[in-house]
Amino acid sequence: MADDVDGVLALVEAYRMAWADLDAAAFRSIWDSEREVVYCPSELDRPLLGADAVGRYFDRVVSGIRHVRAMTVSDVRVEVIGDAAWAFFSFDLEGSGAEPFEVCGRNTLIARRSGGVWKTIHYHESLRGPLAEPVQPPR
Repeated sequence: MADDVDGVLALVEAYRMAWADLDAAAFRSIWDSEREVVYCPSELDRPLLGADAVGRYFDRVVSGIRHVRAMTVSDVRVEVIGDAAWAFFSFDLEGSGAEPFEVCGRNTLIARRSGGVWKTIHYHESLRGPLAEPVQPPR
């Protein structure tokens, strides 16, 4: 079970590093090529469906960013259920393109294990709101 959680954590880290390095090929590598994947970036009104659409999105986004100053993830939670898993985490991305930016969000990533490797099949991102609420421990 710990190995399974570590595999999903490695997938989250690969996503973080792809942003930190502005590496479109690394973005493409985390997706399950055997499934119709779904990616819901916070700035788009509709989800991206399929690996080709997701790849084009990352190519476009990466080409508009000149520098990433920091990309961090925190509050990572993972649950593995057989050959499927979900991860929830917060992220902070700071960098510059046409102008400096900072994006603070939270994500749910759903992954599937195939051939012993974890790959993303669904990713949903939302921006964090301005109000702070105390975090309640799980019951």
